[in-house]
Amino acid sequence: MPEEAQPSSTGQILDADSFVALRRAIVEYFAASAQELLPRIIVTLIILIVVIFLRFVLLRIATRRMRNQSNRLRWRTNSTYFAVLAFLTFAFPVWLPSLRSIATVLGLFGAGILIVFKEIFLNLAAWFYIMIRRPFELGNRISVHGVAGDVLDIRLLEFAVMEVSPRNLGGQSTGRIVHLPNALLWTSPLSNASKEFSFNWNEIRVPVKINSDWKRAEAILQDIATTTTEKISDSDSRIQHSADEYAINFSRLHPGIFLEYQKGAVVLTLRHLSEPRTRRMTVDAIWRSILERFEAEGIELDESYDEPLPGVL
Repeated sequence: MPEEAQPSSTGQILDADSFVALRRAIVEYFAASAQELLPRIIVTLIILIVVIFLRFVLLRIATRRMRNQSNRLRWRTNSTYFAVLAFLTFAFPVWLPSLRSIATVLGLFGAGILIVFKEIFLNLAAWFYIMIRRPFELGNRISVHGVAGDVLDIRLLEFAVMEVSPRNLGGQSTGRIVHLPNALLWTSPLSNASKEFSFNWNEIRVPVKINSDWKRAEAILQDIATTTTEKISDSDSRIQHSADEYAINFSRLHPGIFLEYQKGAVVLTLRHLSEPRTRRMTVDAIWRSILERFEAEGIELDESYDEPLPGVL
């Protein structure tokens, strides 16, 4: 009888013994990899524990000596960055032999990883921008993406602000903490109301009826502005800082009164400098003085005048 043709080794289906041998080989391969990686994992964990412990000890010592709360917050934030840097510095040599295989994986799946983690990479890049360029710092009053507030914290992926109400509603804290991704800085304009220049120009429009003594009203406003607003001169350290660091200069810093005629009313605009956080108290004091003085002088306000709404800050 003719011999039956034997199937080729390449096309033969694995029998039970071959499958067991293959499975054993795979298990042994991953076991060897685990034995190689286990010491590195242990060393990395030890480095992490030591760094966290040292940061905790140094932070406790520093916070006991610091009474200023903002300085404590800055120290806590900066200590976190230094701890991460120290961990990466000491852990990098441990994993250096495995970087070639990691680079190979990243080369194969780099495009997919970039797409999946796009937002994370953008947030990290924006964090480096914040740390290097410093468009804002802790405590600054900023406005970005329609949200205005005082910066409370800056982290790798986000920053937090204590929200403030719009300027026409007083510009005071709402009590809400808003967390914003760092990547917003790439797509949204940023306004800083306190870093480059410590003051904001504030304008108060006072509409006076045309048949009232508007010249007397102007003199009253000038007197109120002189006595109520903060006296600021070129020698002020905050003004000098803005001039030296950012070349911000104004020809006049004292309050001014400007006159316009709109819709049958004489509109007197009091323009003055004010710090963002004290603006509402200053406006309150000015309006109280205006109402009292105008009532005593018989000057009437034009209630039909509609004041334009100011911006967010």
